[in-house]
Amino acid sequence: MQVYRPTVAEYPQVTRLYRQWGEKAKCGKRDQVYCWKGEAITAAARILEPEPGVYLLRNLTVDPQHRRQGLARALMRAVLSERQPLYCYCQPYLGEFYHSLGMRQTPPEEVPETIAGPFRQYQKRGKGFILMAY
Repeated sequence: MQVYRPTVAEYPQVTRLYRQWGEKAKCGKRDQVYCWKGEAITAAARILEPEPGVYLLRNLTVDPQHRRQGLARALMRAVLSERQPLYCYCQPYLGEFYHSLGMRQTPPEEVPETIAGPFRQYQKRGKGFILMAY
């Protein structure tokens, strides 16, 4: 298995996989998509670049049949080796996972407005996300 970067033409296939795995994500042509692939794609991460040199992890998902095997961790290590600074809005139960990768909980005042603004909107709508940074 290895990290695989699908072409934009392959994004619809990754979008279908996200949906099969229970996610509502849609890969857009400006997204940067990373996949973990053996015989088939078993994990995917979708990265946005809301401003030059600022990256936001929007979706990290593993095929339910392949969870708890370290695929998300391996994929995130590849992403973090190429995309910094990287931010994400994570569910509280995932905070420890992202922390174990070297990410830290960060107040919105310490991040670019293109990251902080949407985070504040999520907070206003009652979303319990944690803002993480690497």
